Amino acid sequence: MSIISRNGKAYDNGDVVIAILGSIDYEVTKIDYGKKQAHTRNYSLGSNEATSWSKGKIEPSCTLGLRLKSISTLEKAAGGSLLNIKPFDIVVTFTDEENEMITDVVKVKFQEQKRTVDDGDDIKAEFEMFCLDVDFNI
Repeated sequence: MSIISRNGKAYDNGDVVIAILGSIDYEVTKIDYGKKQAHTRNYSLGSNEATSWSKGKIEPSCTLGLRLKSISTLEKAAGGSLLNIKPFDIVVTFTDEENEMITDVVKVKFQEQKRTVDDGDDIKAEFEMFCLDVDFNI
């Protein structure tokens, strides 16, 4: 459920500002991040049904889409290899018309370097990042 602001407008992709390595000059085409926690059903002797449950490890995840201009800027800054960049924060800020802000911080590291060239008008890539943590609504 979203909180409706002035004129019935909620947050949308035009309200998002993404800062990578402290700069907002990157052309981000997609960011998908979150946390998932393993859950387990526990079974006991004498029952075919679960008698309890337990929680397991929390696993953060992040996929980042960038246009070639941004990829090449990062590669040049890293001496040619995205894999050499140490873990860094991606700050994602959503702002609505009332200047209500939501800020999330995602700590990631590149674990691949690639390009995607298809029949579209754009050269870009989506990177499955090595995600260390996600902090929501800080």
